[in-house]
Amino acid sequence: MFTAITEAGEIINLFTRKEKDDLKCLRQTPLYCPECKGRVLLKMGEKKITHFAHERKACCSSNGEAESTYHLQGKLQLYQKLAELNLHPQVEPYYPEIKQRADISFVFHKKQYVIEYQCAKISPQLIKKRTEGYRKVNIHPIWIIGFCHLKKWNPVKLKLSTFIYQFFILYHKQYLLPSYCPYDRAFYLIQNPIPISISQFFVTTFCYPLVKIEGKPPLIPRKKWHFTYWREIIHRQKTKDIHYQTNDQFLKELYVHDLHPHFLPPFIGIPLKEGFLLETAPLYWQATIFLDSFKEEMKIYPLQKIYVNFHKRIDSRQIKIRDFPFISEADWRKAVKQYLHILVELKVIEEVKPHFYRMLYKKKIRNYEIQEQEEAMFYKQLKKLVNKQ
Repeated sequence: MFTAITEAGEIINLFTRKEKDDLKCLRQTPLYCPECKGRVLLKMGEKKITHFAHERKACCSSNGEAESTYHLQGKLQLYQKLAELNLHPQVEPYYPEIKQRADISFVFHKKQYVIEYQCAKISPQLIKKRTEGYRKVNIHPIWIIGFCHLKKWNPVKLKLSTFIYQFFILYHKQYLLPSYCPYDRAFYLIQNPIPISISQFFVTTFCYPLVKIEGKPPLIPRKKWHFTYWREIIHRQKTKDIHYQTNDQFLKELYVHDLHPHFLPPFIGIPLKEGFLLETAPLYWQATIFLDSFKEEMKIYPLQKIYVNFHKRIDSRQIKIRDFPFISEADWRKAVKQYLHILVELKVIEEVKPHFYRMLYKKKIRNYEIQEQEEAMFYKQLKKLVNKQ
């Protein structure tokens, strides 16, 4: 941490005291943590940024996660940028009414904000508790994760853990994950992850160097993602991966309905922006909608009934939904509604009247060559719609 207090209550800020002789004098002064009031020591060295550290393991929320050089550098750089923008930031402000300390605070358009630069893994419960604490005192928290969490970085396809995806926000109707790398001095933003499986996602990414950040919110352009690569993945899922799942209940259900996984209709497993709200892979949750609501030809299903059928699958834990602490609008119905909308656009189903649907697609294929031809035609139409999401 970069702040400490003296016995007289004076706040010592390392960002404003940089002279080595001045800092060495501080080593002779008893200093304390502003939060837990435990003794802290001034750490000065060649490899790590000058900072304060607790003298011994103490019961302090800040001491619960030892600050790495990575975290200290990132906090310093973000603070310096906010100061450059004349936002008069404070480093490590402590709020006694909620017993919390943030990394940085600042005021923008008469609103109080705090930045939590999260480089260590903490529990979802603690994230929720800290967020609710800030909101109780009318402070708007901004969580930014360390880019170090995005291991095996790939700007096209990423593995996102439960810890990572809980930091997504909804910004201008786009799902965004803000991360920062102090080594590159840049923000890396992940936009609208398209799920392939529980943890694998197709992504579009943007890099914003810190030096280019100005006082106004950055413009996030929409980028097309690799549709051809997705086609290879979904083909592999239907023809190979599906046979190696640990729970074969899904396969049994397909066979009961006279369906073979290799010849599933091409509209099952399609990529959707709102599919990110569901933990269950698209191939499985979309198949349940087909089995529960559209297997009977010519039968008309109201949207509410489709929701009821889907919710039964959630209750029985056949379908799992994700938890998003920072997206109040997160609702699994969005994924179902978007799926139905796409099927209507592709003339797979028809909306006979508002919120009432009927199946139009009646093809039953049992030949690999014909299946490939059907998928090629279908995916050509699908690609145009998906890029508009």
